[in-house]
Amino acid sequence: MGSPGAGPGPSSGGGAALPTERGRTAKKATKLDWQYPVFKREVTKRGGDADNGTVARAANVALPYEEAILYIAGEDRRPLIILRECKQCNGTDDALLSRQEDNTRTLLMTRWFRCVKLPMEVLEDNHPFHALFEEEHPPHLFITRWDGSDPIPLRGDRSRSELWGNMQRMLESEYLGDSKKALKQLEMVLNQYDVMDQRIDRLEQSVEEEIENAGPKSRKLKKLRKDLAEAEEEMERLKKREQEVSDLKLKYLDKRWKADNGGTEVAKL
Repeated sequence: MGSPGAGPGPSSGGGAALPTERGRTAKKATKLDWQYPVFKREVTKRGGDADNGTVARAANVALPYEEAILYIAGEDRRPLIILRECKQCNGTDDALLSRQEDNTRTLLMTRWFRCVKLPMEVLEDNHPFHALFEEEHPPHLFITRWDGSDPIPLRGDRSRSELWGNMQRMLESEYLGDSKKALKQLEMVLNQYDVMDQRIDRLEQSVEEEIENAGPKSRKLKKLRKDLAEAEEEMERLKKREQEVSDLKLKYLDKRWKADNGGTEVAKL
């Protein structure tokens, strides 16, 4: 194993956004879930009892590549997306998302990765996670298996199809389910979310207007409220569908289960 190789950084500018036509539920379903790991070293008490002793603070030292990756992964066995910030992209997702093209597919695919964002200081020699970006021209972004093997640098200036292809290959190697099929189904769910958001909004507005115009005893209210309840139930069914489609099953966990239960397969470490 080793760190991922060089690649140019993303173009500068503001952060990328979802298409404006997406409704609130679809936006929530495609929100990037960044993790911001901070390495905490063990400290040693010197002198006195536990209450009165002094604390010796260890100086920052870069961890070996494998240790840094495993610390970042924690107990999560999804593949990793690891992004380091720079002066140009600090506070944005420009290293991963496009400012000119639709990012929906990229954002949907990130649900099957553990997404990690590291600060600019990671380039400093004594930063705990420096080994992930120790090349002369380190990438801004790379993907890898949870244990740091098979790293693939991702370049922000390349086409969406190349980005998706690299992400797709990682998903195919790590999951039992068909991520391509799941993506198509999830995109349909997002479209249905938008339809239902609009329907629920219209019905809620109609209920409010009917109460304001005809009072709470209006005969129309019963049907409007029934239609609203049905729309909300349909939205809940869609959310369950999203969860079902997203559950692709990690190969690592499946192999570990087989090994623990007398099977012949063992976990790939």
